[in-house]
Amino acid sequence: MQSPKISVVVPIYNVEKFLPFCLDSIVKQTYKNLEIILVDDGSTDSSLLICKKYATHDNRIKIIHHENHGLSYSRNRGIEIASSEYISFIDADDIIAPNFYEHLLHLLLSNDADISECAFIKIDETDLPNYTFSTNSQFECLTLNSIEALNRIHNDNLDICVNSVVVWNKLYKINLFKDIRYPVGKIHEDEYTTYKLFYKAKKVISSNKQLYGYVQRKSSIMNKPFSLSRLDALEPYDNYMTFFKNLGDTYLINKCERRYLRLLVLILTELEASDFDNKPYVRNVLKTKFNEIYVPDATENFSTKPANMLQSKTYYYNKFQELLKGNE
Repeated sequence: MQSPKISVVVPIYNVEKFLPFCLDSIVKQTYKNLEIILVDDGSTDSSLLICKKYATHDNRIKIIHHENHGLSYSRNRGIEIASSEYISFIDADDIIAPNFYEHLLHLLLSNDADISECAFIKIDETDLPNYTFSTNSQFECLTLNSIEALNRIHNDNLDICVNSVVVWNKLYKINLFKDIRYPVGKIHEDEYTTYKLFYKAKKVISSNKQLYGYVQRKSSIMNKPFSLSRLDALEPYDNYMTFFKNLGDTYLINKCERRYLRLLVLILTELEASDFDNKPYVRNVLKTKFNEIYVPDATENFSTKPANMLQSKTYYYNKFQELLKGNE
């Protein structure tokens, strides 16, 4: 019986410097039955030419080209033309280990799961040309139901939280996307979408094997100066809160509140370290939102809980007030 096909969707926009490394890592996978969908989002550099060059040497590659509409639009186009039972999304400035798909598909099939994920490692762009992944074969896996997977999105451990919410370190059964798409025109699109996929999934397998290389580049969205668009990160958290309240899950609501407070502290910290020219406006938005979200745990005691307990909502309350007091 033929091995199942995997659709690999790669949204591309002006990444000529990184794209060959990404495509090399995909076409050289140990798992060969791939449908490689390259979605060029109106690039103005040589990215489209690079795609065409690779397509002449690999008949698994399909190229879609359209005017610039953003990352989510490109991912959605890939979903719509994918012809496989399984799908994944790779960012065009990142790389994957040679056994990325072999490992994730094995986890899915052997556990009858809907989503499998691996750990990622950060790679400085200067190290990219000579980077090799570890060949250590030892790894551990967690088997999660939908609620347990949702819990990891809002874990107090930031590494677990990030690894859970990102879209690109995962392999999905494509039927999960039947009524789910990425929000066009939004940043932080993972936050709008991953929790919906986890909720639909009956089983999620999480591996600690580092098979995805998240390339750190100076020109990325995450390295740009502070702007009002940073407040866009608040909307998906409002969605989270509504979703968990509708579920009636007090534990997940509490976990989400803590992560929301952590985000507000982080944005305020970034604001105060920046040269943004309208800090009072942003402070007021953050302060209003903080006051809406902050609900002390019944067991919290302001006089006895140490400030280094990062899992405590009290810590975020104290930190937020300290930042406001020091800068208003």
